[in-house]
Amino acid sequence: MKKLFLICTLCIALACKEDSKTTSNQDNTTIETKRLVGEFVYYADAAVFQVKNDIYGVIIDDQMQALNNEAKAYKKEATDMVIADVEAQILPKNKDEEGWPYKLKIEKIYSVKALDPNKNDVIKLGK
Repeated sequence: MKKLFLICTLCIALACKEDSKTTSNQDNTTIETKRLVGEFVYYADAAVFQVKNDIYGVIIDDQMQALNNEAKAYKKEATDMVIADVEAQILPKNKDEEGWPYKLKIEKIYSVKALDPNKNDVIKLGK
């Protein structure tokens, strides 16, 4: 029985895969690409991606615009967030930039869906 348990545990451990890739660029800095699922919002020339307790600024480029266009179908208001499943590079921000310590450069969009309507963490005033 112990051998069976050990074999099953090893099979599960070897089958688990983290969707992460690393590449090096000309400056010998490592660029990490990860698959992330989190909340995305783009409003007033600022894009934010939140995964659990981590918040990233999103680089505004064609891929971010494509993600925002897909997200519009699920938003009731411009400030609403959506759930996005993306593959992105995690880059440190430049020292002269404001914002979060890391930013995302979206490489691939897997899916976009509406935020759970029962999860209402937003407080709205004046309505």
